[in-house]
Amino acid sequence: MIEVAIQTAAKINLGLRVLGRRADGYHEIETVLHTIGLWDRIRLQQNTDGNIEVRSKDEGVPQAEDNLCWQSAARLAEHTNAKAGAIIHIEKGIPIRSGLGGGSSDAAATLAGLTQLWDVSVAPDELETIAGELGADVPFFLRGGCCFARGKGERLASHPEFDAWLVVVVPEVRISTAQAYASLQRGVTRGRRRAASRPIQRLLKAIETRSIGDIAKAMQNDFESAKIAGVAEAVAIKEALLAHGCLGALMSGSGSAVFGIAPNRSMAEQVAASLTRTHSWVQVVPTVGAENSMEITRVETD
Repeated sequence: MIEVAIQTAAKINLGLRVLGRRADGYHEIETVLHTIGLWDRIRLQQNTDGNIEVRSKDEGVPQAEDNLCWQSAARLAEHTNAKAGAIIHIEKGIPIRSGLGGGSSDAAATLAGLTQLWDVSVAPDELETIAGELGADVPFFLRGGCCFARGKGERLASHPEFDAWLVVVVPEVRISTAQAYASLQRGVTRGRRRAASRPIQRLLKAIETRSIGDIAKAMQNDFESAKIAGVAEAVAIKEALLAHGCLGALMSGSGSAVFGIAPNRSMAEQVAASLTRTHSWVQVVPTVGAENSMEITRVETD
């Protein structure tokens, strides 16, 4: 029997602007994302009865049709006319509902892995199109590295990756993505912007230099102004990261995770040690490039 194992990365948002509501229910956004060394693991097996199943021992992981991995498999099977079915095993290392993209990363990993398990050929742009139908961040995880994303997140442009050590803190209170968007009270967008907004332009210029100090200064997230439960705690964590020596700090996505960019690994570990006294989930992780953001292994088992 053939199995496919995938290790797939989390992400941070270095910049995030919410521009307005779209007719399709999504919001028009501008965001800059980078993959980081925090991992989920997916194992794919062929299902002899041709059905799609999701299995996980982790609390809070949907194990039916509302799971993005299930939807990924169903959509790919429809696109390729594959009949083999799949059993999708999910092992979480990325906290759920944290703004670190675990669900989208798993969905992208499922798409990429199933092309190997089912031995089907899908062009990269086709796979990204399928990914975009599943969720805003899913196409990004097929690329990894550093990208500027527009639209609802599906219009991607790759940018230079950079090396940095991060302190990531996930508070107990998780933030609802729907409530976060609603709280910003954006009006209906009038269409696509031709040029990126000035805050995003500044961030992209800083990324071109690969100077973590410049990048840290240019980071911005509109959701930090949201008046909902959880954001105040996230902002307090951001202030603590800065007070303990990070060059910059930001809430990722719509929250609730917050990350700080440290000058080096040693300082990151010192900052993390200080924050573990008051927060239960604190980790030191590096940024990772596209080449290492998703590792797929195809094996034969007995």
